[in-house]
Amino acid sequence: MKRAVLALAVALTATTISAQNLIQNPGFEDGTTSWQPWGGVTLTAPTTLPRAGSRSALVQNRTATWNGVAQSMLGILQTNNAYRISAWVRLVSGGSQPFQLTIQKTDSGGTSYAAVANGTATSTGWTQLSGGYVPIVNGSLTALNLYVEGPAAGVEFYADDFTVELYDWKVQANARIEQIRKRDVQLLIVDASGNPLPGVSVGVRQTRNHFAFGSAINGNIANPNYSAFFKTNFQWAVMENESKWYANEPTRSNVTYTAANNITNFCRGNGITLRGHTIFWAVERNVQTWVTNLSNANLRIHLTNRLNSVVNHFKGTFVHWDVNNEMLHGDYFADRLGGWVNPWMFKHARSLDPNVKLFVNDYNVVAGNETEAYKQQILTLQSSNAPIDGIGAQGHFGETVNPLVTEARLDSLAELGLPIWITEYDSANANANVRAENLEMVYRIAFSKPAVEGILMWGFWAGSHWRGSNAAIVDLNWTINAAGQRYQALLAEWKTLTNGTSGLNGTYYFRGFHGYYDVTLTPPGGQPTLRRITVAPNAGTNYVTLVAHSSGPQPVLYNSGAVGTTQIKFQLIGDAGRNYSIQSSTNLSTTNWAAVTTLSNVSGTLWYTNPSSPPHPRQFFRARLLP
Repeated sequence: MKRAVLALAVALTATTISAQNLIQNPGFEDGTTSWQPWGGVTLTAPTTLPRAGSRSALVQNRTATWNGVAQSMLGILQTNNAYRISAWVRLVSGGSQPFQLTIQKTDSGGTSYAAVANGTATSTGWTQLSGGYVPIVNGSLTALNLYVEGPAAGVEFYADDFTVELYDWKVQANARIEQIRKRDVQLLIVDASGNPLPGVSVGVRQTRNHFAFGSAINGNIANPNYSAFFKTNFQWAVMENESKWYANEPTRSNVTYTAANNITNFCRGNGITLRGHTIFWAVERNVQTWVTNLSNANLRIHLTNRLNSVVNHFKGTFVHWDVNNEMLHGDYFADRLGGWVNPWMFKHARSLDPNVKLFVNDYNVVAGNETEAYKQQILTLQSSNAPIDGIGAQGHFGETVNPLVTEARLDSLAELGLPIWITEYDSANANANVRAENLEMVYRIAFSKPAVEGILMWGFWAGSHWRGSNAAIVDLNWTINAAGQRYQALLAEWKTLTNGTSGLNGTYYFRGFHGYYDVTLTPPGGQPTLRRITVAPNAGTNYVTLVAHSSGPQPVLYNSGAVGTTQIKFQLIGDAGRNYSIQSSTNLSTTNWAAVTTLSNVSGTLWYTNPSSPPHPRQFFRARLLP
């Protein structure tokens, strides 16, 4: 059987929602029932060497690497659902051999093969192959087979304990988001003297996420539609081209930052945080001709000049720098000068700006299958003491997104222990609804991963998108399409907006996303006070004390009667010598307060002796300043 493998193996570490195993006779306890030999092999289920239970499959007389054991999944796996798939394998004898879990699919588009998982097994123990698969069907589906393959022809092996389980990626992601992106908050509302204030109306509105949501930005900021959309929808930005070397020094020693400065001023004026892209670009076709024409000695000089110029120019402005873009796909400067130059770039940038975070940045590491190569490159740089502070994963996706593969690649990158940023997200599909689904998959999964700190899309408007209108979230006429609407819906979902009333002890509780908040405090009958707080991504409850002031001579002050209490103390705020109406209620949130008495010409602290002794334990009193 001759075929090409079309999909990447993935290793999933998250648990599944459904515990139902969709495989029939998964441990071969019923012999080979429901299974079939894949190719001209001998398939049995002996009791010789089970992993668990009493039997396992034995595959013998293999004449090709693709020969193995298979089960049909036709009618079992549903289109566009995500499935977690695993199996255990072991050699009968010998050293080690490669194995692969594969799905064969035949639909109206023909027959294709997807690698679900890869691994290496030996004869000394069992090896688990674990991955994921999403069936995407073109027209009529006529075959869908799961099988094990891989060892060289003639090599015999055992297989056992297959699982195929539905994996609800969205439910899993939401559960992680609730856990890692939010925090319990307790507000203590007090007056100017520090006394707790019950009954204060509390309005909580998140103004900015701690997690970064942004986009590439360019000279279209002069377009009012472009600038307005950017200010409304993004709080982070990265210059698309304006801070690249070829833009800043198009000809030798002709250094200009005019276009970049215009964008910097726009972002500063609108509270937008900037990351820098890129000091160098390792791919030769993106290096200026005048640079490629330099001698090696002069190239070294101009590399130093470029670093000194650009890092110092944007010092205090850029919080990140992509140092040498796309080193997986080009190594121009190292090819010219030697491997030392790549870690040197990071070291010299750090010496110029100790506060900026230095990133590697490349493509095909989340949207493609070069994850492991990227990890090895990062480790190699670190072994040369390159100060790498973060991993940039560009995220240029195709027409569809596989959520299981995306999640597995992010988990794999996270093993390096560095922050991850999706630095250049986009997905090209003519159908804006599919584009919306793709966007949600990437954003929701990334937001659910603790190692990921931000997502910046690489453009948003069809009139200025490097992949054209099929990748935009805003159409040419500035209509927000389905993908843009989904993006805005996610931003709304991941911001906290709530309100309520402080309790008897002046406290108000909420659980909110990490970020920055405006809190409006309004004592009944008083004027609102605006306070700003930060909900940081730390463990435990975030405790905050806020002072609520009444504006002018309008203090409304509370105390609750308790059993045995005859006198009720109201703390005045600078309004001694005035007249007060004493009112009562059994509900702090009501607007129906009953007048009890009037106290005139009050001086100092106001004391009110309740005529009913003791008052009801749920009775509340307020002193309201009279005209």
